[in-house]
Amino acid sequence: MSSEEVDLGSLFKIIGKGIQNFFKAIGNFFTTLFHYVILFLLFLRNNAIKLGVAALIGAGIGLYLDFTKPAVYSSKMIVEPNFKSTQQLYNNIAFYHELVKQKDTLLLAKSLNISSIEASKLKGFYIKPIKNDNEKYEAFNKFAQELDTVFAKNIDIRDFKDEFSDIDYKYHSIKVKSTNGLIFNKLGAPIINSIENNTYFKNLKRINDENFKQNQLVLVKSLSEIDTLRKIYNEVLITEAKKMESGTSITLAQGVKKTEEVELFNESLKLNEELIENNKEKAETAEILNVVSTFANVGLKEREFYKKYTFQFGVLFFGLMFVFILLRQLNSYLINYRNE
Repeated sequence: MSSEEVDLGSLFKIIGKGIQNFFKAIGNFFTTLFHYVILFLLFLRNNAIKLGVAALIGAGIGLYLDFTKPAVYSSKMIVEPNFKSTQQLYNNIAFYHELVKQKDTLLLAKSLNISSIEASKLKGFYIKPIKNDNEKYEAFNKFAQELDTVFAKNIDIRDFKDEFSDIDYKYHSIKVKSTNGLIFNKLGAPIINSIENNTYFKNLKRINDENFKQNQLVLVKSLSEIDTLRKIYNEVLITEAKKMESGTSITLAQGVKKTEEVELFNESLKLNEELIENNKEKAETAEILNVVSTFANVGLKEREFYKKYTFQFGVLFFGLMFVFILLRQLNSYLINYRNE
């Protein structure tokens, strides 16, 4: 038997033993895990009455607090910011929420053009994007088209998607909470005006409107000129056809080709599409902040169960009793250990 065969035999034995130890370790892990799960279940069974009573007491206290505290209502407004005003909108909503947390009802009332009493009823302002993965792909395609072809190939769409932040989404949901269910219809206009009255965004909108107007004039003029040329070509072609029927030819008619009229027709279609797209974009940016749906006149009562004191206090008291029993058992174990 050669030394190489001996070495290979030893190698296979080592590999086999390693695989055996690996699966043995996995088996031990699950055995240990099962053991502790059983211990946990036994613990719950042995202390079910204490834990259940604690949870019921906590839920009872929470239920009392839920009945005595004023009801909280909420309403949402969905908006589409233009001219990169999304960040400013997020800043404004965060500002309102901070005023609520600080209970600065005077400044909050002034900012939202409501009374101090109404401001004191507000419980929070929240904003989040309405996420749509298709927007990421559309943004990536638009970004890639604006770059050099060679450079665009080196961009990984996964990296682009990772850099896509909340403010890059098209639509955003603004949520307001209040103990006054009739306040919400007063909040839409002040929130919108806080963006619409911004001088920077107003200038951007003015320039944007002028660009659309100028672009429309150019497209309409170009379309008119092409229509005029098409009429001339059609007249020439008709004249050529009549002369050919009478056996006569015209030098001008001989130089006119049907393909040129077709090219003009295609160019006319292209300009019409550009004009439609121009008007569409103009309509979409008619406002700095497009309101897709505004706040409801009457808010909806908050009904999330996990936010109720009944649930929170029930879980809290259950957890406290759980920790208390564990500490008592640990203390007994330490006393017995010392006595041994």
